[in-house]
Amino acid sequence: MLDENDKEVSLTFAKGLAVLLAFDAKDRAITISEIADKVQLNRAVARRLVRTLEQLGYLACDRGRYELTPHVLRLSQGFIEGRGIPQIIQPVLRNAAQEVGESVSYAMLDETDAVYVAHAFLPSKFTLNRVTTGTRVPLLPTASGRAILAFLDTVRLDAILDSAAFSAHTDQTETHRDRLEDALKQIRERGYALTDSEYVSGVASLAAPVFHPGIGEVVGAVSIIFEHGQYDEAALSEMASRLKVCAGQIGSTL
Repeated sequence: MLDENDKEVSLTFAKGLAVLLAFDAKDRAITISEIADKVQLNRAVARRLVRTLEQLGYLACDRGRYELTPHVLRLSQGFIEGRGIPQIIQPVLRNAAQEVGESVSYAMLDETDAVYVAHAFLPSKFTLNRVTTGTRVPLLPTASGRAILAFLDTVRLDAILDSAAFSAHTDQTETHRDRLEDALKQIRERGYALTDSEYVSGVASLAAPVFHPGIGEVVGAVSIIFEHGQYDEAALSEMASRLKVCAGQIGSTL
């Protein structure tokens, strides 16, 4: 969360990043007025930011509507290459996908979301078209998210469960909180998370946590998705074991 009272913080730079984040699958090409409304900026300020980003090559304009350019991928290049995702993690995911028989994804914790950073897709296997690298999903209703939540330290877990993100996906009642904490305890005991139709109706997911090898801190999760009722308990247990091996291999590369 940005501390606007910190004198070392550049609010203009933060607003520029907010302009970049205004573009998504729904708003791929938008006007300056639409950007200003979405980011809650004065139109003149939004225009200066948009024109600056255009001159730097991050935005392109066509008849008054702006779009992101491939230049924005440079912002993620350091993250992707610095973590060996193409050279190290991607091959690990591909091997796991072949063993499990389902497409395997790797998501990392980012504030109160899990963000997919790599996928190994198998042809003709079940997938969600809207899920790709960079897709964000909430922690609470997803297997990847719960696999992460279950192994967070108490202070960080409580902060997330008390946040607005928690309120957005639950009724915030004490009973629901107790049920969730019981579910997280079960995940810790068995070492993986399983959800069914809690985020997308008819879609189940299985996930295993990824830990940083040096400090043992959970940093993400590897997961698969499949149609409701597709696998029995024995098959799910076997796939969970293989996902845990995959998670361990990724953790060792961090």
